[in-house]
Amino acid sequence: MADAEVERIVREAKQGGAREALLISGERPGTMPHIRGELERCGYSDFWDFACQVADRCASVGLFPHGNFGRMTEEELVRIRPHFVSMGMMLESVKDDSECAPEKKVAGRRAGIEAAGRAKVPFTSGILVGWGEDQASRLESLEMLAELHSQHGHLQEILIQRYVPNAGSSWPEGVSPTLGEYSEMIEAWRIWAPGVAIQIPPNLEPRWRDLVNELDDLGGISWARDEVNPSRPWKQVEHYKKECGVRGRDLVERLPVYKSHSTEEWLSRPWMSRVSDFWKEVRK
Repeated sequence: MADAEVERIVREAKQGGAREALLISGERPGTMPHIRGELERCGYSDFWDFACQVADRCASVGLFPHGNFGRMTEEELVRIRPHFVSMGMMLESVKDDSECAPEKKVAGRRAGIEAAGRAKVPFTSGILVGWGEDQASRLESLEMLAELHSQHGHLQEILIQRYVPNAGSSWPEGVSPTLGEYSEMIEAWRIWAPGVAIQIPPNLEPRWRDLVNELDDLGGISWARDEVNPSRPWKQVEHYKKECGVRGRDLVERLPVYKSHSTEEWLSRPWMSRVSDFWKEVRK
């Protein structure tokens, strides 16, 4: 992405009242020759150098950058950690389908989530449902995430994210969980990882209203399109506030880093200061 495009997006985000900037990429982008060549041409040492500079630009206008760059090593995570308030990567599933893309294999995903724990990164992960898996594998996937969290304590929240094919997706949509199966997953997670929030994105699961009393979080809601799922736009924030209110829930703002991880163990001093300023502003 050219510097001018970065500036345009940052400016629009600030004007639109955004709080969080989600920085995403494909898997191991710096290993692709055309991307590596473009990075060199623009004067960046590697992709992580570029990602950190974009994050710093977001931070300079008051945005909180959250990074989602696929599988990273512990060394890479430690390197970019000071520039991001939080990061994430989906586990998706413990089931390795023979047609699954190499970067989606569970061994690499698990290694990346473990590395984030060792690097003390406030982290978001989760599972993908509705692509052909069964309930047993969903529960097994959640159990693996709970196990990793028990070792490192780095998971702030997990997503139970419905798979929605985009234009050009080669993987077909499968059968989504029933409401009863959603409830079973949520109940199991409460036992295995108490205190770790559960999110179901409402633009991907139209039955979210039926589950709202069992959830902690609806994820990032923006006037901008969902870059991962562009065919599923969000509604206005007021719509979600109203729907939650009807069901006795209050929709309130949070940061990309949860209060549970807003400590010196997880955040650098500059981020600690910014997070503290946010909560002071909210309390006014």
